[in-house]
Amino acid sequence: MPSEALARVRGLPNIPSIVEVNVRNDPSTANDVAFKVPVGMSGQRILDVAPDGEGKSQDGKRYEWFKLSFDGGAVGWIRDDLLEIEGDCTAFGYPALNELTWAFSLTRNTEQTPAPTTETTTTPPTTEVETTTTTSPTPETSTPAQPKQMGTVWQVPGETTEPVMIPTLASGDFPDAYTDTDRVRTVAFLFTSSWEGGFGAINTYDSGIVSYGFLQFTLAGGSLISVLQKFIATSESDAANTIEGMMGRIQAKDSLLRTDQTFLGALRAAASEQAMIDAQYAVGTDGYWKKVVDGYITHRHLKYPLTWALLFDMGVNFGVNHGFVRLAEEDLGVPSRSNPAETGVGEEQLMTYVAQLRKRSHDRQARQANLPGLAKRGDFWMKLCTDGDWYLQGGASGTVVSNGRPINVKHP
Repeated sequence: MPSEALARVRGLPNIPSIVEVNVRNDPSTANDVAFKVPVGMSGQRILDVAPDGEGKSQDGKRYEWFKLSFDGGAVGWIRDDLLEIEGDCTAFGYPALNELTWAFSLTRNTEQTPAPTTETTTTPPTTEVETTTTTSPTPETSTPAQPKQMGTVWQVPGETTEPVMIPTLASGDFPDAYTDTDRVRTVAFLFTSSWEGGFGAINTYDSGIVSYGFLQFTLAGGSLISVLQKFIATSESDAANTIEGMMGRIQAKDSLLRTDQTFLGALRAAASEQAMIDAQYAVGTDGYWKKVVDGYITHRHLKYPLTWALLFDMGVNFGVNHGFVRLAEEDLGVPSRSNPAETGVGEEQLMTYVAQLRKRSHDRQARQANLPGLAKRGDFWMKLCTDGDWYLQGGASGTVVSNGRPINVKHP
């Protein structure tokens, strides 16, 4: 039995089409969704438990909400009917559990005072991107399916997946990502921008209210506010003055900005300014790049430039708290957040497996929502992994074509 109280995202087994659940800022469905996590994610540490803030119940039993700690340092609340828990849960009014147990089936002793925690909620500023075009991995059972191992061939369990050969790296003195971070970050930004849009790309049709720029920073999530604050601090253009005059509405996340042509026109005009480009790069670095490096790469000692670029793109596409890497580690039978070089799996196998999980998610969503571009995005990353271009050298030409855009990866 685990020594600490842990949770697993159970979802709703009777509705298998639900493959991700909401994580909220506070214990009530009336509160904002901070981000989403896939069904099957496990090992989340329980920080607190609280009754439903609106007093909601099912069959006469009140819902409880669990405050959980996620990869990347984020914290949020999930309702008990969507969770299984295990370990020593006595500090939260539940018994010590030797195996995963549906949290809603348990009666909490409300006289038990939860153990205090010093952790604070840190919601990534741009995780809302994942709700616009993607779904998360297929639900897993409490005993994850194991991949078939056939020499150097690995296969993700589930539909639309073919066995993939893991390439052998050619010998040579290539720089590790740790000593080549400027190039790798620039390449990663260019790859993701080719799928998300340019510096002036605007989307007004989804839950982001207004999404803008090469990483589609959103007004609803607050990342666009950060971009615009940095922009007006360094620009004196007409566009900057217009945006500055509207900052009250922008900070209030006024939904009418979705159709405000003055605001949208200022965004389009600002896109060509170096101040706007610099602002987008700065927020992209702080809001995505650094969070991905800190949350996924550093403690696992992942070294390949392709790994860094892939995880960055997934952080933008699915949110920086996506569960693909942890699910891959579970399926491959290695400890969570471990160094693949020390587990016998190897970084190439781990990340090719992650790319397969991602491709399966994209393929499913592409079929369901008739969005063929999603399938192409999954295919792009899968091909880079199977081609074995782990140092992002681009072959003899030094170029990689991403969504139709040739990118010089050696000298971006």
